[in-house]
Amino acid sequence: MATESSISWGPRTPCIVSAVRTPLGAFQGALSSYTAPELGSIAIRGAIERAGLRPQDVDEVLLGNVICANLGQAPATQASLGAGLPPSTPCTLVNKVCSSGLKTVMLAATAIMAGTADVVVAGGFESMSNAPHYMPAARRGLRLGDGAVVDGLVKDGLWDPYSNIHMGSCAELCADRYAISRQMQDEHALQSHQRAVAAAAAGHTLAEIVPVPRPGTIAAGAGARAHSPTPSSGAAKRSSDAAAAGGGGGPSIGTPGGAASPASTSSTGSAGAAAAAAVGGTPPSLAGTVAAAMAAAAAAAAGPGASGAGQYIWEDEGLAKVDPGRLPALKPYFRRDGGGSVTAGNSSPMTDGAAALVVASYEAVQRLGLPLLAVVRGFADAQQSPEWFTTAPAAVVPRALRRAGVEAAEVDYWEVNEAFSVVDLANRQLLGLPADRVNAHGGSVALGHPIGASGGRILVTLLNVLRARGGRLGCAAICNGGGGASGMVVELVDRGRAVVGPRRQSQL
Repeated sequence: MATESSISWGPRTPCIVSAVRTPLGAFQGALSSYTAPELGSIAIRGAIERAGLRPQDVDEVLLGNVICANLGQAPATQASLGAGLPPSTPCTLVNKVCSSGLKTVMLAATAIMAGTADVVVAGGFESMSNAPHYMPAARRGLRLGDGAVVDGLVKDGLWDPYSNIHMGSCAELCADRYAISRQMQDEHALQSHQRAVAAAAAGHTLAEIVPVPRPGTIAAGAGARAHSPTPSSGAAKRSSDAAAAGGGGGPSIGTPGGAASPASTSSTGSAGAAAAAAVGGTPPSLAGTVAAAMAAAAAAAAGPGASGAGQYIWEDEGLAKVDPGRLPALKPYFRRDGGGSVTAGNSSPMTDGAAALVVASYEAVQRLGLPLLAVVRGFADAQQSPEWFTTAPAAVVPRALRRAGVEAAEVDYWEVNEAFSVVDLANRQLLGLPADRVNAHGGSVALGHPIGASGGRILVTLLNVLRARGGRLGCAAICNGGGGASGMVVELVDRGRAVVGPRRQSQL
């Protein structure tokens, strides 16, 4: 396990100052009325408020998304403006399939190390529920007869175009090669569910969550917070106390900033919309999104026990939908010749959600008095044959560890994204990872896999696991379609060893 920290502090050291995610909604479930950029807005706003940043402090926004058809132009910009960031903030959308959300954090760290940015929001968003269907022949004209309708979710997110097979068929290949039985996969799926349920029951999962307003429950007047330059005195004291104590500040990753006092809802609907639209020049069409994102950030800081918390969705929806007793009865989904082992129960469910992290240079952490959560120690990508994307994490982890200057034995906890149970099992086997240190709070087979967001989600969860379980070094790895994988090593920071400037009150 991890020994004494060897962080070499410098002005360009990339630091994670906040890390959050939305709850994950089931396919066609509780979050399906939100577009992917709207979910991204909620996560972004939650991340910047938890860091105590002003919107104008953000130099750049990098967000992952895979199914971007029908989202409208520049989805990352939509999410950024919907979070109340100014129109002058550069925004970029990244599509590295399932690795998209983690790749954005890698790009943020690269920009900081290169000196081209000081504060970057990274992460990803996906609404698999709203992925459209396509009519490919319609552009040429359907002159006579029927025309095919293509599922964009499968076509652009879940299909291997190289072998013309579903990603689940690649999982079957992996199970065959590494002799991973149906029973092993079902036992893994059950364990993942049990761990996720236990983490939620213990209050650990709540540390990651920015809740999502239940549709129709948040008045536009919530945007009135745009006119409040500082948090309430009690909120400011909590922020100050949390910073002095090392960034705890309640059950959160990072330290709550100006969101600690709930949004005022005294404005009329039209006045509240105008206030929301006034934030950084946000277009009026996004006023409602800004209001919802601001209200969600305030609710996250206040907690689920506060007045009005019932207006928000806090839990990962998929956990309540799983019936462990049905796992053995499910039929193989991708190979139905009698030899298959991959089922809907030991695969990650399709899900909606978003994750956002704020990455800042150590110089910015000191100058702005930001909460210091973790340091990015190293990262890498790897690639192999597309049909073997399942084992690409085993190729990327040694590279990421080498670049971090870390031995595998020093890593306290691991997150290996569970696209399928067989993916986690195979990579544990190939890397020799201890089962109790991998996906300790459950993984995507239990929680869900909103593909453009999952890379960010597993990093948020990893930081939470390290905090909750007293770990220091963590490694996150995620495979992606096309045969790739991304990996990152992070180190939770002992604030006693890092000099940070005075905590600045949020001016949101």
